[in-house]
Amino acid sequence: MTVWRILTITVFFSTVLPGEVIGEYSIDNRYFFNEATQGQDKSHTSFTLSPELFIEEGERIIHIKPKFRKDNKDAERNLFDIQELYLLEIFEDKEIKFGISKEFWGVTETTHRVDIINQTDTSESFDGEDKLGQPMIKFSYESDWGLLDIYTLIGFRERTFAGQDGRLRFGIITDTDNPLYISSAKNKRVDFAIRWSNYYDNFEVALSHFSGTTREPRYIASEKKLNKLSPLYEVIDQSGLEMQYFFGSLALKGEFISRSGQGDRFTAATYGFEYTQVGILHTRLDLGWIIEANHDDRLVSSPTVLGTRLTLNDISDTQILSGLTYNERSEEIGFLLEATRRLGNCCLVSIEGVYFDDINEDNGERKIFQSFKEDDFLRIEFIYYFGE
Repeated sequence: MTVWRILTITVFFSTVLPGEVIGEYSIDNRYFFNEATQGQDKSHTSFTLSPELFIEEGERIIHIKPKFRKDNKDAERNLFDIQELYLLEIFEDKEIKFGISKEFWGVTETTHRVDIINQTDTSESFDGEDKLGQPMIKFSYESDWGLLDIYTLIGFRERTFAGQDGRLRFGIITDTDNPLYISSAKNKRVDFAIRWSNYYDNFEVALSHFSGTTREPRYIASEKKLNKLSPLYEVIDQSGLEMQYFFGSLALKGEFISRSGQGDRFTAATYGFEYTQVGILHTRLDLGWIIEANHDDRLVSSPTVLGTRLTLNDISDTQILSGLTYNERSEEIGFLLEATRRLGNCCLVSIEGVYFDDINEDNGERKIFQSFKEDDFLRIEFIYYFGE
C-alpha cells in the first residue's frame, strides 16, 4: 500500500466518519552493526500509520483502529491489520464486546507467559510485545468477588515472520504460505478462554484458562518448499496464574502456566520484583530496579533478567529502560536499551539498541540467541500524534 493511499484513508477517517479521530504516523530506521549471515542489507526503514476512531453514544462505544506498515526492504513486514473494530455495550454490572480487539494478560515485565488471546506480530519486533487484532465476542461481569471475562475467539490469526530480505529471523526461512494445523478446521476454528481477576488491598490475582489453537507454533521442515520451515499450530489447553503484591515501593510479580497439546504437558514461569527509588540523590529522578527469573520445562535453563527504569519526571516525559539477560547454562548474554522522549505535545522520539554477545559454540548447550548472533542493531523511531 502506497503512502498516498494511506494518507487518503487518514483523510477519510478525519472528515467523513463521525466521532473523535486520533492516531499516529511513525517512521523508523533499524541499523545493524554486522553483515548479515544470509546476505540481507545492514539497514531498513519502515513507515506506519495507525488512525483511531471513537464513537460514544450513551452506554455504547464503537472503536476502530487499523494499522498500516510499509517496509522498504522486507515485503513480509508490509502489513494491513485491523487492531480494533468493535462495538462495546455497557450495562450496570456487565459489558459485551463484539468485533476485533486486543486483550492483554500479565503482570511481569520481560516475558508474558499467560498472554495468549492475540497473535504476536514478530515481523514488527522480536520481543513479542506487538500483537495482531483478534475477532471475538467478550462477555464481562463484575461483582464483589471479582471480574469475570469470557471469550469466544472466532477464527485464528497466523504469526508474522521476517522474510527472505528481513533480519532478526531464523537462519532458515519460515514458509508462511504453507502453515500446518492439527485441527481440521485450520484457521476457522473457534477457541474459548475465561479469566477471573480481583484485588485485595495490595494484592492482585488472576486465574485463566485457554482452549484452542496455540499462538506459539512449533516448526518443522516444509513439505512443499525446500530449505524452509513450516509453522505447526497445535490445539492446546493452557491454565494460567498471575499474582502481584505491592509493598510500598516494592512490587512482587509472577506469571505461571501449565500447557498440554504440544508434546508432553509442561509448565513455565516468570517471576521477580520491581523496586522503585523515588527522588534518587535528592533529585526528581526515579530509578526502578527489575529482576526476573524464568523457568520452562522444555529448556535446560532459562535466562535471568536484570533491568533498570530511569524516569526523569521532566516536561518531556523522558524515560530510559535498560536490561541485561544472562543464561548461566549456555553462557549467553544479551543487552537492551530503550529511551523515549516527547517533543512538545505532537511528537515522540524513541531509540532502541540490542546487543547479543559472541555466542560460545563449544559448550554443547542450546543457544537461544544463536540465530541472531550477527543482528546487534540500533533503531530510531519518530512518531507524530494527530488529533490530540
